[in-house]
Amino acid sequence: MTPPPPAWRDRPVLAFMVAETVIWAAIFYSFPALVLHWQGEFGWSATVAMGAFSLALAVQGLAAPSVGRAIDSGFAPLGFVLGTVGAVAGLATLTQVQSVGAFYAAWAWIGLMMGFTLYDATFSVVTRARGAGARSAITAITLAAGFASTLAFPLTAWVTEAAGWRAAVWVLAALVAVCVLPLVAFAARKLEAEARARTAVALDPATSRLRANRRPGYWPLAGGFALTALGVGVLLSNLLPLMASLGVPDGLAILAASIIGPAQVAGRILLILAGARVAAQRVSIGAFVVLAVAAAVLGAAAALPALALVFAVAQGVGNGVISILRPVVTREVMGEAGYGESAGAVARLSLYAFALAPTLGAVLADLFGYGAVIALCVAAPLAGAVLLARFAPAP
Repeated sequence: MTPPPPAWRDRPVLAFMVAETVIWAAIFYSFPALVLHWQGEFGWSATVAMGAFSLALAVQGLAAPSVGRAIDSGFAPLGFVLGTVGAVAGLATLTQVQSVGAFYAAWAWIGLMMGFTLYDATFSVVTRARGAGARSAITAITLAAGFASTLAFPLTAWVTEAAGWRAAVWVLAALVAVCVLPLVAFAARKLEAEARARTAVALDPATSRLRANRRPGYWPLAGGFALTALGVGVLLSNLLPLMASLGVPDGLAILAASIIGPAQVAGRILLILAGARVAAQRVSIGAFVVLAVAAAVLGAAAALPALALVFAVAQGVGNGVISILRPVVTREVMGEAGYGESAGAVARLSLYAFALAPTLGAVLADLFGYGAVIALCVAAPLAGAVLLARFAPAP
């Protein structure tokens, strides 16, 4: 099979690079960008409002293995179209909500559409088409989509200032309909054609009867990434209150928070430069350790506030690398056959952990203080590294 062209000349990958940037901005980052406006208009507490986002992530996790199984069966071209149309419908519904029940229902639906359109579905169809060659495409897609928050926050702020939050959501819905829908329809169709042209990979008969969560390697792999997702989610959802408790000045805290996104992109660029020469499992274990060190460095900012900037760089680089390598390591550990279901099952635990993280962090802070929050954020990725190390290649 002819190797795929570089990302900048690979039309399906280019299409997904643009589409994922817009869809992440519209149905993921729109929540943190607009949540204060919802709280202000409806009088909801932060806990009530954020609960809708946790529900969306939980629904996405619940759907992930089934979506992956459908992609394994060739469903991607239809699935991406339905998911994108459903995302537009969910955003349109969101503009009409007047009660907390309707708000939660809208985000539950959007969470389901996340399962059909965000990274896990995209990486499944790319891996189905490219196999071992999928890593460069996955890296390029995540590199571009790393700017989704850069699109979401200024755009929604500008439109909301001019015409209100409902207008901002309508603009996002229009972008999804006009930009994302044709791009994902094209990219999924092309990649599915590539997948059908490849030699079929058959599951071992004994393995094929097992659901993904019973296949060899699943629990250490999924548990390792889920523990790390829990630590990252707890830390990021409580970041500004945590830094305030450590005595980090407000201006420095905001600067540190703003560095994390660019640092994620920098980590992905470093991974592109390293190419396939670096072993995905070893780099993932290293990234888990970097995240643990980042949390420890943040704790030390109580003595030296400038360390908050060091934390931000380490946190961003570690998290940026992990988002690329989880699908790669999943393929290496669990195999290419039935990859979509395996990847969805691995993602499910991480999504559940990320959904739980804001509440868990708040409870820990209330009961034991922010020292306990930092301790969890150090321990969780270290435990994840220990689990994943079971499958690291021998030196």
